[in-house]
Amino acid sequence: MEIKENNLTLYNSLSRKKERFEPLHPGFVGIYVCGPTVYGDSHLGHAKSYISFDVIVRYFRYLGYKVRYVQNITDVGHLQSDADEGDDKIQVQARLERLEPMEVVERYTRSYFEDMDALNVLRPDISPRASGHIPEQIEMAETLIKKGFAYEVDGNVYFSVEKYPEYGKLSGRSLDDLKSGTRVNVAGDKKHPADFALWKKADPDHIMKWNSPWGSGYPGWHLECSCMSSKYLGETFDIHGGGMENKFPHHECEIAQSEAANEKPFARYWLHNNMVTVDGVKMGKSLGNFITLKDAFGKNSPMEIRFFILGSHYRSTLDFSEEALHG
Repeated sequence: MEIKENNLTLYNSLSRKKERFEPLHPGFVGIYVCGPTVYGDSHLGHAKSYISFDVIVRYFRYLGYKVRYVQNITDVGHLQSDADEGDDKIQVQARLERLEPMEVVERYTRSYFEDMDALNVLRPDISPRASGHIPEQIEMAETLIKKGFAYEVDGNVYFSVEKYPEYGKLSGRSLDDLKSGTRVNVAGDKKHPADFALWKKADPDHIMKWNSPWGSGYPGWHLECSCMSSKYLGETFDIHGGGMENKFPHHECEIAQSEAANEKPFARYWLHNNMVTVDGVKMGKSLGNFITLKDAFGKNSPMEIRFFILGSHYRSTLDFSEEALHG
């Protein structure tokens, strides 16, 4: 199909400026967007993110590009704290609901896609799960150890941020700032407070665990996206997207481990949508101020929600209230 003439520019979070879009491969666009961690029903913040990227995918297809849209499902490894502390969010929910972790995953994955279907959000071409890509994650961790970018301590494998000079290039944070802003007692087996987990040793009561060269454990949250994006889009691809809150540490860590392992640029364009707020405070499951899409659909049609979200710029915050929705 012929590509329609266009002058498409994208704001690239990596360069902090608008850039003319040039695909890596003529006529093809590879897009990876961080999907949900499926331990509860989706909320309006999820809707803003995935509606925003739905528009981007639709526009590329309108222009005539063949698009491969990959959006993962995080079903293991996302801990309660970004500092590699706490329990796995899905395992916590499984205990609360007295279910197997994979029952929780299946329930809320189905719920997520039901909500996205209602919002007329196109389904991704590929929806890989972290738990289905354990061998790839172990292999990348092994590669990083061999190349000197990672180290193992008592069954835990960490990426050494000091070995990667460009760490911080996406978020603009320096290692000195990270070190001074970190609590002294965080993960005492790390060489630097900002080092992040590639593989975590599993406690005896940890349900989701796999055998590895370092013993029984589970992958770090950041590793899954590097492995799944490169598997389905290549080691260098066009666009990586996600919420603004994922820029650091998640996306910063993705770049570091991917470029260190593969010795080539990772994603060429980074797009970040901003968040939904309630009374000026970020909406989120962990903050307890979220409005689930199922609750929102009880008062408003899904198309009202979609058009409300599309009424704001994707990089701007959107403050939610019933008055604003019907204003």
